[in-house]
Amino acid sequence: MTTAMRRSLLLGLLAASGCAGLQQLAASAFEKPTVEFRSASLQSLDLEGATIAFEYRIANPNGFGLDLARLAYALEVEGTRVVDGELKHGLQLPAHGTAEVRFPVHVRFADVAGFANLVGAHDRLAYRLSGTAGVNTPVGVVDLPLSHASTIAVPRLPSLSIEALDVRSLSFSDLALDVRIGVHNPNPFPLPAASVSYALAVAGIPVASGEGKSLAALAPNGRGTIAIPVRLSLANAGRVTSQLAAGGAVEVRLQGTAMFGNVPLPFDLQGKVPASR
Repeated sequence: MTTAMRRSLLLGLLAASGCAGLQQLAASAFEKPTVEFRSASLQSLDLEGATIAFEYRIANPNGFGLDLARLAYALEVEGTRVVDGELKHGLQLPAHGTAEVRFPVHVRFADVAGFANLVGAHDRLAYRLSGTAGVNTPVGVVDLPLSHASTIAVPRLPSLSIEALDVRSLSFSDLALDVRIGVHNPNPFPLPAASVSYALAVAGIPVASGEGKSLAALAPNGRGTIAIPVRLSLANAGRVTSQLAAGGAVEVRLQGTAMFGNVPLPFDLQGKVPASR
């Protein structure tokens, strides 16, 4: 080995030794940042999903600034992982200071296992957030754990009921009436306009069916109605009028599905309904 080669090798070993020494010095002087959960607030809720905004505070106890390299999270609802993601962050952590990190997480209820069975059976759903906040430090990226568990409100499906039969006209040939259906939105948020498909029987006689019957949007805790027009022949009208004469009410059955956005609401309504003119 030549003298130049020996000198180059020696300088390399000294440099490596110096880097290791600097790393050890930095590691001994570095204090790990801490993460504190601050809040989880419901930003939006509807029949299709919910958005929760999370806020954490990261404290830097060191005499030099740091920055947040990444933030990874996962959210479970009722034991099912429904969403995960990673945010790229350039958040600066001042020396001997704190910084707030906020991020929204959207939950699609369609991704929650057995959600259709949970609606109506529970008022709230349990969720758990987990993840890490990766901080750039002199000793590399340090991952700080994130966690939080709580519950979110379960949206309620609208309720439908047969309210009345409104007789529009009665002649020797036929009977014209409207079947009035009431719809109640039990939620603190509005519902979008719905499209209703149905099959209707009056006095045990199939009298009407249709698709795309429109129901106007419902206000929070609001009510609406759908009027289904029916015209009965003289023979069928006779059965209806005889029921009216016997008990003042008519047997009505309405089956179908109301689509509120992408959320289907099957229904099967039946009972004796009074008639009005």
